[in-house]
Amino acid sequence: MGKVAAAYNLMPEDPEYPIENITDALPKAVPEGVNLSGLEVKPLAFGLKVIEVTFIMDDAEGIIDRLEEALSDVPGVQNVETLSLTLI
Repeated sequence: MGKVAAAYNLMPEDPEYPIENITDALPKAVPEGVNLSGLEVKPLAFGLKVIEVTFIMDDAEGIIDRLEEALSDVPGVQNVETLSLTLI
Protein backbone atom coordinates (compact mmCIF):
# COMPACT_ATOMS: atom_id res chain seq x y z
CA MET A 1 0.00 0.00 0.00
CA GLY A 2 1.34 3.42 -0.95
CA LYS A 3 1.36 6.68 0.92
CA VAL A 4 -0.61 9.82 0.13
CA ALA A 5 0.39 13.43 0.73
CA ALA A 6 -2.55 15.81 1.12
CA ALA A 7 -2.20 19.59 1.36
CA TYR A 8 -4.96 21.92 2.54
CA ASN A 9 -5.62 25.58 3.22
CA LEU A 10 -7.61 26.17 6.40
CA MET A 11 -9.42 29.50 6.64
CA PRO A 12 -10.20 30.79 10.14
CA GLU A 13 -13.80 31.81 10.77
CA ASP A 14 -12.79 35.30 11.87
CA PRO A 15 -9.67 37.44 11.28
CA GLU A 16 -9.52 38.06 15.04
CA TYR A 17 -9.70 34.35 15.94
CA PRO A 18 -6.39 33.22 17.51
CA ILE A 19 -4.56 31.17 14.86
CA GLU A 20 -2.66 29.35 17.64
CA ASN A 21 -5.92 27.79 18.84
CA ILE A 22 -6.35 26.14 15.45
CA THR A 23 -2.72 25.11 14.97
CA ASP A 24 -2.56 23.62 18.48
CA ALA A 25 -5.75 21.59 17.89
CA LEU A 26 -4.72 20.09 14.53
CA PRO A 27 -2.42 17.25 15.69
CA LYS A 28 -5.10 16.01 18.11
CA ALA A 29 -7.96 16.34 15.62
CA VAL A 30 -6.71 14.18 12.76
CA PRO A 31 -7.74 10.52 12.45
CA GLU A 32 -5.45 7.70 13.53
CA GLY A 33 -2.85 6.90 10.90
CA VAL A 34 -2.64 10.48 9.60
CA ASN A 35 0.57 12.39 10.34
CA LEU A 36 0.92 16.16 10.21
CA SER A 37 4.06 16.78 8.17
CA GLY A 38 3.92 20.52 7.54
CA LEU A 39 2.19 23.61 8.89
CA GLU A 40 2.65 27.21 7.81
CA VAL A 41 0.62 30.34 8.54
CA LYS A 42 0.56 32.62 5.50
CA PRO A 43 -0.86 36.11 4.97
CA LEU A 44 -3.79 36.15 2.55
CA ALA A 45 -5.16 39.69 2.21
CA PHE A 46 -6.30 42.63 4.33
CA GLY A 47 -4.93 41.12 7.54
CA LEU A 48 -6.44 37.69 6.86
CA LYS A 49 -4.26 34.64 7.36
CA VAL A 50 -4.56 31.12 6.04
CA ILE A 51 -3.07 27.95 7.53
CA GLU A 52 -1.42 25.67 4.98
CA VAL A 53 -1.09 22.11 6.27
CA THR A 54 0.28 18.91 4.77
CA PHE A 55 -0.51 15.40 5.95
CA ILE A 56 1.00 12.01 5.11
CA MET A 57 -1.10 8.85 5.38
CA ASP A 58 -1.56 5.37 3.96
CA ASP A 59 -3.60 5.16 0.76
CA ALA A 60 -6.59 3.59 2.53
CA GLU A 61 -10.22 3.79 1.52
CA GLY A 62 -12.12 6.64 3.16
CA ILE A 63 -9.17 8.19 4.99
CA ILE A 64 -9.28 11.45 2.99
CA ASP A 65 -12.98 11.90 3.77
CA ARG A 66 -12.36 11.29 7.48
CA LEU A 67 -9.44 13.74 7.48
CA GLU A 68 -11.41 16.50 5.74
CA GLU A 69 -14.34 16.00 8.12
CA ALA A 70 -11.98 16.19 11.13
CA LEU A 71 -10.38 19.38 9.79
CA SER A 72 -13.81 20.97 9.28
CA ASP A 73 -14.71 20.12 12.88
CA VAL A 74 -11.70 21.94 14.39
CA PRO A 75 -13.02 24.95 16.35
CA GLY A 76 -12.34 28.19 14.51
CA VAL A 77 -12.02 26.65 11.03
CA GLN A 78 -14.52 28.11 8.58
CA ASN A 79 -13.34 26.51 5.34
CA VAL A 80 -11.11 23.62 4.23
CA GLU A 81 -9.68 23.92 0.70
CA THR A 82 -7.84 21.02 -0.90
CA LEU A 83 -4.60 22.19 -2.52
CA SER A 84 -3.23 18.83 -3.65
CA LEU A 85 -3.48 15.07 -3.23
CA THR A 86 -0.63 12.95 -4.51
CA LEU A 87 0.84 9.49 -4.12
CA ILE A 88 4.35 9.44 -2.70
